[in-house]
Amino acid sequence: MKNRVEELFSFIQERYLWQFYSRSWDREENIKGILDATFEICTGKQVKDKTLMDKYFYTEGKAFSEVIKKKFPWFLELDESEKKSVINDLQTKLLDVVVTRSLNAELKNPNY
Repeated sequence: MKNRVEELFSFIQERYLWQFYSRSWDREENIKGILDATFEICTGKQVKDKTLMDKYFYTEGKAFSEVIKKKFPWFLELDESEKKSVINDLQTKLLDVVVTRSLNAELKNPNY
């Protein structure tokens, strides 16, 4: 599974800007919200769409799920628990790289 997470991670790093918002809490919220929506879409669950942020996460998750169907068909062959595991590991890796280990001092500036 680790190689699968790396495939998705590399693809996101190369193509998606939603991982690079200007504050750490924004980055965390985006990564979790979008990947959770992607999981729900890929497993046929009802996606929350009550708030504007929910709708934003749904839109990005829908776009990413379409990419998964085309470029990463192996993901669709996984059972639900395996999909959840991949998404959780992907979230953890993204947060570690773009928040925890980021050298951008503005991420943690309380005045920004």
